[in-house]
Amino acid sequence: MSLYPLIRVVPLFLLLGYVGVRQAFPEKSLLSELILFNLIALSTAISAWLSRTSDRIARNGVALAITLWTVGSLSSSWNSFSTFQFPELLSDFGYVAFYPILFFSLMRTLHPARSAQRIQILDSLIASIGMSAILATFTLDIAISRFELSNAAGILLLFYPIADLILVASSLLIIIRAGLNRANAFILLATSTFAITDFIFLIRSAEGSYRFASLVDIGWVISLILIAESLWHRHSERGIREKTPILISVLAASGSGLIIALASISPRLLPEQALIPAFITLSLSFLRMAIALNQAHRLNHESVMARTDELTGLANRRAFLERIAQVQVGQTLLLLDLNGFKPVNDRYGHATGDQLLQQVAHRLGRLIENDWTLARLGGDEFALLTATSSQASESAAAVSAAFSYPFHLAGIGEIQVGASIGVVIADGQGDLLRRADMAMYQAKRSGLPILYWSSSTQSGITVASLNR
Repeated sequence: MSLYPLIRVVPLFLLLGYVGVRQAFPEKSLLSELILFNLIALSTAISAWLSRTSDRIARNGVALAITLWTVGSLSSSWNSFSTFQFPELLSDFGYVAFYPILFFSLMRTLHPARSAQRIQILDSLIASIGMSAILATFTLDIAISRFELSNAAGILLLFYPIADLILVASSLLIIIRAGLNRANAFILLATSTFAITDFIFLIRSAEGSYRFASLVDIGWVISLILIAESLWHRHSERGIREKTPILISVLAASGSGLIIALASISPRLLPEQALIPAFITLSLSFLRMAIALNQAHRLNHESVMARTDELTGLANRRAFLERIAQVQVGQTLLLLDLNGFKPVNDRYGHATGDQLLQQVAHRLGRLIENDWTLARLGGDEFALLTATSSQASESAAAVSAAFSYPFHLAGIGEIQVGASIGVVIADGQGDLLRRADMAMYQAKRSGLPILYWSSSTQSGITVASLNR
């Protein structure tokens, strides 16, 4: 039996031990504040690292975040007891780095590696930070109204409540998108507890009533235990609802814009600190819009390329079949196949054959009008769909005449090729392309440049050998 799951209960036993020591010895001591308190956090990081969650990056991210918080706590605790002082930057770094790494790890529960998309991740960021801006508007001023922001320490104190609100908003977003389950409930409870503890710490610090090793500090380690515990529970397998966050992101961005607008109209109406996540939200919204527009442009380009012949730039067979499916009675279809193309391709190579096909496409392209459709169906086979039957004779004659003079190929010189053309007028009977194909091959076998399909016999499969 694996001993790994037993690590889950170690932080709880250490927490009970810490509370017991504090009850027996109310004053702060090396045993309780430096050793036990930080051992709780460290064992929680180990618990997160050894958890059985399927996402390895999320698991390691949570473990790293808690470890960094432990570094900050250990440094701060050491400085309270020893004359040898660690730089304050060490504890500040540990506490600050905890938030972005934990946030990223929480978002991994929504977007595992196999389905990660930039737009989805940005939606989550916009929703989380935007929701935190809205929450900050109503709650942040209460906690920080007594702080002076004239120094870096004061500004740093403001970072924690804003970051806490982002974590709480992220937890709410996870529940909204993935549903409420045991794992997500632990995450929400953990982030809420952490935020409440930070706010109490902030308010007491403003009042001058906070003391190191206060029992309120237990809220932090309880939150860490709950975060690690969430990794030991299975997340929802029903999938992520992708339509919900779009609305949430829109509301978050709109709320952030409203906050900035109100602040510009009446600067004293809202806490200035709420503008920080509001500005971040709007910036991310513009970035999301830019990425979405780029993706839409790329998808449109890919859609066009999927219906375009790569060699000639004409419509390809797929696009032409879609156009034929919408043909109206009276339109004329011309199907043509080059005569003498295979010998050119065999003698001079595929590069020369491709050059010839490109020149054929260029000549035919000069003949078509705006409401016509020209396509390369494959190989040396081209198709032309005109607008009306009245243009049948003129268009067929023009296409045939386009092959009356030679093509000039680089490195080869002049080459003469012809074309066999099958013509059919749409009559609502279907099989338009098949009938044009039969007329074209009959023209090739008969040595005629143009053949028109007719259905005057009983079988309905008769080709009238009419020339130009």
